[in-house]
Amino acid sequence: MIDPDKIFGLFGRADDNPTPEEREDITQQLIELKESPAFKIGVFRKLILNHTNFNLNLLNMLKRAHSELDVDDMNNASEYIVYTRAWEYIKDLNAKDVEVFEAIKKGANEELVTTLALAINFFEEKEEYKKCAHLKKLSDISRYFLE
Repeated sequence: MIDPDKIFGLFGRADDNPTPEEREDITQQLIELKESPAFKIGVFRKLILNHTNFNLNLLNMLKRAHSELDVDDMNNASEYIVYTRAWEYIKDLNAKDVEVFEAIKKGANEELVTTLALAINFFEEKEEYKKCAHLKKLSDISRYFLE
């Protein structure tokens, strides 16, 4: 028979008080994760995908509820905020860096290619071509791994 204490013991106890060294180790691991290219690419992708889905539903609901609201202005403002924030996560990723290259290789999928294309389109409309060029490099690498 399975011993529940052994199974749940794997996850630690809620009332455990980690030592300062353990807390510091956990904090350092979280900082390293947050600074990793894989994390930054993942957050970029999720911000844009979640925004797209949420924004469509929200705008449809607001159109029905308040016909006098300028839905286009709301859409433009929310897009600006999301794409600018998403850009902050990947702006410093160097496609020539091995760790970045490996993160793109592991995370290459249609969602990533789509979100990069959406971001390129957004910044192209704003005439921010340096951002487009950076995103295009990342997109080209992603597409390569999908072929």
